[in-house]
Amino acid sequence: MKTNRWRGRAGQSLVEMAMVLPVLAFLTFGLVDFGRAYYFQVAVTNAAREGARAAILNIYTGPDTPACTGPSYLTCPVQNDTNISNAVIAELTYSGISPKSVTICPPHDSSQSTFGCPDGSNRVSDWLGGSTTNYYVTVNVKYDFQLYTPLMQQLVGNPIHMSVSVQMRTNY
Repeated sequence: MKTNRWRGRAGQSLVEMAMVLPVLAFLTFGLVDFGRAYYFQVAVTNAAREGARAAILNIYTGPDTPACTGPSYLTCPVQNDTNISNAVIAELTYSGISPKSVTICPPHDSSQSTFGCPDGSNRVSDWLGGSTTNYYVTVNVKYDFQLYTPLMQQLVGNPIHMSVSVQMRTNY
């Protein structure tokens, strides 16, 4: 009498599949979350870059909203914090990402050109003066990234607090 030697291996395949399937599911959903996180990081970086670009296009005066006093380039046009924040938010309009905060650091010279905000004593005060020295402006954008995968949420926490800093130098 012949026995079918393949018959006993059907159970082995089922056990192997049961062992491998959770690992494959974890990798798949982890890659989905990683891809989303990368998309969010790139989108927010582009938005912060757009805000910094808006800050250096015109003379940045900080949180104040000064009135233009004449047609001179040294006094008009001017840029304020609200316009820069609006440029960041406008860049994120169609992405579905809402920033937690947008911080515009005061203009500062090269001695404080590291990322982060210099304090008020380092603020450049002669923007509307006669000198056209180059200064740095830094835009910081913070946002919370929500993970989809429950296991990933438990491993790394949810939400993940992320931030982007972009610094640009004026050229006028």
